[in-house]
Amino acid sequence: FQDRTATLDELELHVTTLLPGQSPHAPHQHPDEEVLIIQKGTVETFLGDRTQVVGPGSVIFQAANQPHAIRNVGTEPAVYHVIKWNSPGMKFKK
Repeated sequence: FQDRTATLDELELHVTTLLPGQSPHAPHQHPDEEVLIIQKGTVETFLGDRTQVVGPGSVIFQAANQPHAIRNVGTEPAVYHVIKWNSPGMKFKK
């Protein structure tokens, strides 16, 4: 789902599956804040100036306007849940 709430400009929840070697996008940044919960597989996460390899049960926080990326570095599909939100006024702030 992706919609406004009583206290947020936008709240989104989705599940992503990445095949080995895949990344959903190049490193980028945006005003949204995100929490990723790794359900299955091994991923490499890039946050700001550091890279880390994590697996099932790991939680990744991506702060607003922080450069970030994720890539499946394992040999099986990686599955993770994304909870993303925009606080009031952040979505269209430059």
